Amino acid sequence: MQNNKKQSNKNIEVLIDHNHKFFNEDKLKKWEISQGDDYLNYRKIWNDYPKKGFVDTVPIHLDIEASSACNMKCVMCPRTDMLLDGTFWKVENFNYAQYIKLIDETTKDGKLKSIKFQYLGEPLVNKNLIKMIKYAKSRGVVDVMFNTNAALLTEKKSVEVINSGVDKVFFSFDSPYREKYNKIRIGGDYDQVLENIKGFMRIRNNLKKTTPLTRVQMVLMKDNEDEWDEFKKLFEPIVDTVAFGWWMDYNLNNNKKDFLIKNSSKKDKDKGVFCCPQIWQRMFVHPDGVVTPCCFDAKRELKMGNINETSVEEVWNGKKYSELRSLHASGKFYENDICRNCALANFRPNK
Repeated sequence: MQNNKKQSNKNIEVLIDHNHKFFNEDKLKKWEISQGDDYLNYRKIWNDYPKKGFVDTVPIHLDIEASSACNMKCVMCPRTDMLLDGTFWKVENFNYAQYIKLIDETTKDGKLKSIKFQYLGEPLVNKNLIKMIKYAKSRGVVDVMFNTNAALLTEKKSVEVINSGVDKVFFSFDSPYREKYNKIRIGGDYDQVLENIKGFMRIRNNLKKTTPLTRVQMVLMKDNEDEWDEFKKLFEPIVDTVAFGWWMDYNLNNNKKDFLIKNSSKKDKDKGVFCCPQIWQRMFVHPDGVVTPCCFDAKRELKMGNINETSVEEVWNGKKYSELRSLHASGKFYENDICRNCALANFRPNK
């Protein structure tokens, strides 16, 4: 076990989930308490490890790209931009045998606590998703979740998802208005997706289950920043929780700076105030085995290793991760080109 002590620097700021805002937080907290001590302990170390600079032998959390394919081309998604300019690496599903090997390695000592089956693609495209969820739960993973655009969530698929043991399902929607939704989520159908979400909730409630916890979320941009109140009104009676995340610039040079809204501000990068929590919490694993450290490295410029070539433990505790953590722990994140331009590092919501 490795324990990386952060250098003493009172100016370092470890911000966790600061680019999201949640509605119905009391309901979420009540649900979390109902999940028991294992879940609550996992949420505690999720917050503690980055703040203490602690690195275990494997990550707490894996972001597994179940499929890099997607049935939509949302206007704000970096995947859409990379497909258009020819820089997207490959459209493929995560291999099931490779997945089993990954889960066996990371759960053998009970240290992997959570998995999310999504990054830039739509996880329901992968026909093995239900098997992947069930296997993770059988190996003791406390919190298993995925994001979905819900377009493929038929009644049959909804039953399979609910009975899989998955803990959370997050629906992406982006506007309470039909015309705006169809403009943002190209390839989606407002009425069909809304009915799919309602149908999912009806089935879950008819089965008298409280799991998976459900959340509908929107990406808040200039084009929809005035819609949050209507968004809440639409979905509060339907799902468990409602949330939004501010749109972030993925540094793709795609001239989308006008997506940014006034409710965000930048801090001086050279003051070294930011310390990214993700490099102590989570690992992003792509279908080709490539490992990246965070959610904003959409172009995969910070390749930390490949699980098809070395073990997860070797990657997680390897030179590239260690050097990156040292920069952040000493308040020098800006010495890394990708981190210096990261939207999370520069973003602060106005109070």
